[in-house]
Amino acid sequence: MTHKQNKFISEYLKSGNATEAAKFAGYSEKTAYSAGQRLLKNVEILNEISKYHNNAIANAEITVAGVITMIKNIALNGKIEGNRLRAMDLLMRHLGAYTDELKIISSMKDHEIDELVKRLITKLN
Repeated sequence: MTHKQNKFISEYLKSGNATEAAKFAGYSEKTAYSAGQRLLKNVEILNEISKYHNNAIANAEITVAGVITMIKNIALNGKIEGNRLRAMDLLMRHLGAYTDELKIISSMKDHEIDELVKRLITKLN
């Protein structure tokens, strides 16, 4: 691969613009557009660009497990109490520790709901 081609790859990865990359790589202003398009069809150049993109994607990948681990670290080791409490809250939600009252009621049988209502009325009076 030539020096100009390597420079084109470097500039293309920065800008994503083939014409501008060709200009910065040393191709003339008049032919920069066609040179850029031609270079993007070159298999070696495409392979180099793909390698860079694949590495960037692999390094930037965020997983649920990774996020949970980071939140757990904040919950256990955070220096600011508010951050620790918020992290604990997020973990509790993730683990399903908070239950929606409507879900509980909808899972109850009619006689259980009647009994619950009687107890609540008794407490209110």
